Parts: sequence; C-alpha cells; structure tokens
Amino acid sequence: MSGKIGIAIIGCGGIAQAHLESLRRIDDFRIVATVDIIEEKAKEYASRYKAERYYTSIGEALEDPEIEAVSICLPHYLHSPVTVAAAKAGKHILVEKPMAISLKGADEMIKAADENGVTLMVEQTLRFRTCNILTKKLIGEGRIGEVRNVIRRRLSFSNSFPSEWSRRPEQSGGWVLYGYGSHSVDLVLWVLDADPVQVFAYGVKNNPYWNDYDEVSIMMKLDNGAVASILHSLNYRQQYTWDLTVIGTKGSILVKEGKTVQIGDEILETPIDRTQGIYAALKEFAGAIKEGREPEASGRNVRRTMLALEAAKISMEKKITIDVKDLPDLL
Repeated sequence: MSGKIGIAIIGCGGIAQAHLESLRRIDDFRIVATVDIIEEKAKEYASRYKAERYYTSIGEALEDPEIEAVSICLPHYLHSPVTVAAAKAGKHILVEKPMAISLKGADEMIKAADENGVTLMVEQTLRFRTCNILTKKLIGEGRIGEVRNVIRRRLSFSNSFPSEWSRRPEQSGGWVLYGYGSHSVDLVLWVLDADPVQVFAYGVKNNPYWNDYDEVSIMMKLDNGAVASILHSLNYRQQYTWDLTVIGTKGSILVKEGKTVQIGDEILETPIDRTQGIYAALKEFAGAIKEGREPEASGRNVRRTMLALEAAKISMEKKITIDVKDLPDLL
C-alpha cells in the first residue's frame, strides 16, 4: 500500500482523542471519518480533528471504500464483535486494549483477520515506552543473567469513572483485571518474551462502587522458569505507584514508569514524551500495513496475554491454580 491510509476512529470517547491527536501528526494516515452512535460526538470529533465525514452507524462506516483501516476505541465488550465485522469488511484493525474480555473473543478476532488477510494489532501502549523498551533490551543482552522473579505494581486511588460500562463486569471484563491487567500482564510477558504456564489469582472487593474486584493479585509461573507477581489496587491513597522490578541471577532492574530505569547503581532517565505510547503504536500500525508484515502487538502475539487473563479470571472464581494447558477444558 502506498500513499496515505484512510482511517476511521470508531468510538468517540476519551481515549479516541489521544488516537486522533496522534493521527493528525502522522503523515501515513488520512482521517476519513469519526464514528459514534451519538451524532453530536461523532460530528464534534470530526470537526475538531478535521475528519472528512462522520457516521453514527458502524455498518455504514465499514461500507465506505475510502476507509482502509479502523482504530477501535469502544467499551471492552465491543472490541471482539466490531473487530470481526471490520475484518470481514476488509479493513485493517488497531483495537484498544484489552484485546477482548474472553479468550474465545480474542480467537474469533484472530481468525477473522487471518481469513480476510488484514492486519490486526492491539494498542498495548506500554510496549512503546522508552523505559520498557530499554528494560527488554537489557534483559535480552543478559545484563542481569537469567530472570528468576518479576514484580509489577500498579497502585492508585479511584472511586469514579466517567463511563458507566466500566462498573459493569460483563462489559468491562472487570475494570482492574482487564483494564489494568491487560497492561501489566502484557508488559511482563513481552519484556521477558515468555508464556504463562500456571496462573493463580485472588481478588478482593473493597469499594462497592466498582461492583467487582478492585484489589487483584496475580501470580504466574512462566515457561522460562521465572515467577511473576502482578499487584493492582484502586484503593491506594499514598503516592501513585507504577513500577516493575526484574530480578536475575546476576543483578536486578527497577523501572519507575515514565521516569527511570535503574540497573545496579546506574540510573538511566527515561521520561515519557509525545512520540511514545499511542503515537508510536499508530506509527507501527501504519508500517505493518504498508510493508505487509505482522506488527508489534499483533493479535496473534497478544493472545498469550489473553490466555493469562482468562486463567486469572477462572482462578479468582474457583480459587484454584490454573494450568494454562488445561484452559480449553475449563472454558
């Protein structure tokens, strides 16, 4: 594919603004349309970001021949069905995380993309941040030896969210498990290039507002022999904590998200800038489409994250350790 890629944003909520801000700074794309069932939103975003038109129907947008790709910024439970519809319409797809709220939904997305020959990428922002790219590089170079232990923490306080669907587990998948977990689990597996083997998770319902587990701890045994602990809270009233500790046989790394990477006594500054996150993901999406290659965070690659999240969900329900190889028998 040569020239600008005609793209539509499906869903005009908060995250769509970040996508549109990035898209208008990337020469590879041409913003053809904004799509939302609320006409005022679709029209407003089209005007603000200079889209050529807007739609209130996803079906109509997918029939538009000038739309070659879509960026799906919808509530979690709509990711899978809209991705499948877009793939069948021959559109390349970037979908916000989490990829889906079930492994079955993720597999349907991968199958639809494969059958229709389109690119499927998940917007896993953390893979595109300097601190995490550097950490993956240091581990790959053997700077800390073989990894034995990983601890990921995301602790914050929140007792509100503008979208009601976030408080409905059947639509969000669980705001902490699939909202936070899709970031943290994916980061750990990507940094180590490892697959989950066993998963145990435990959740606590602390604040009734969320109607679901708002304290979630996940432990994973990985196929490289390491153990990973992922700790999430929406009720932490101290300073926001978002970090990653990687312990190896020869040393350790401490990542303070968007700030620094410390290996031994060496501290490397890694502040976040505008070219990281969604901007970098969209650049990768464009490159994969134009070069006809599989993108970073392809649907097929992110499937292992979905495996771990599905196992964690079942583990919390049944209060047992899940062998990932046994998942098909538990679904």
